Amino acid sequence: MRTVGIACRTIEDEINSVGKVLSDICPLIWIESGLHNYPSRLRDRLQEEIDKLTDVDNIVLIFGYCGNSVEGLLSTNAQLVIPKVDDCISMLLGGNEVRLEVSRQRPSYYLTDGWLRYEYNIFQEYLHCQEKYGSVRTQRIFGAMLEHYTTLNFIDTGTYSVEQLMAQTAELATAANLQQEVISGNLTLIAKALRGEWDEDFLKVPPGVPVHIGYSVHKEEDR
Repeated sequence: MRTVGIACRTIEDEINSVGKVLSDICPLIWIESGLHNYPSRLRDRLQEEIDKLTDVDNIVLIFGYCGNSVEGLLSTNAQLVIPKVDDCISMLLGGNEVRLEVSRQRPSYYLTDGWLRYEYNIFQEYLHCQEKYGSVRTQRIFGAMLEHYTTLNFIDTGTYSVEQLMAQTAELATAANLQQEVISGNLTLIAKALRGEWDEDFLKVPPGVPVHIGYSVHKEEDR
């Protein structure tokens, strides 16, 4: 059975890191970052790539639900497989439950090198604000913007220097009155996606059926 993956550039380093230790992985199509900020555009882009794939049995999307951007996606000839996670943050932490538990303990804003390298991100906004308004006004703006968070959490996925990234963003953390902390990443979901181990952690949608996030694996098996 032929499988093709469609993956997000934001977590490219993590996907490549997992791929290096696997004997064989499916071909990957990379989707540009930044579309997370525009779910309808991301949905259109994903559907465009899905429509190009004709001679395949499975299309695995190495994405989270990302603002419901996967809702309604359809492949006429292949099964769609999607990790059951809200976004890439949850994917890199090992699942929604881990993310929720951390958030209950301390409301956190998350960063990785991939987000800072590829996305139009909060650090770029901070630098732009500094240039335009100066330090004092920028501190007020970001203090208000991030007032509901207590922590700037760096997900250590083993693919970049956490210390270097923390040094780079230390000024932002100070301006927003956030404590910098490190949380261990978990790439198990990415590994299972690439190995074809699509268990209860994955949404599996048959050919000809639109993706619905509430779609049940049990319903699928009853078909």
